[in-house]
Amino acid sequence: MTRTAIIRNANAEKVAASLPSNYHVVRMDGPDCVISGTDRMGWTLRDYVLPRLASGLYFGEEVL
Repeated sequence: MTRTAIIRNANAEKVAASLPSNYHVVRMDGPDCVISGTDRMGWTLRDYVLPRLASGLYFGEEVL
């Protein structure tokens, strides 16, 4: 299942550098960045990707 999230006020290059290989930047939407990918073996959006980005002060939320 593909999961998508919006990262608020984000630099796409820096966000992309922090993502595991199963997630990628899809597009920029104004000052926000949209990421998408598939959870795989512990590399999940909710438990890994969003907390990792938040540690770099890039906060996001999943789009359902």
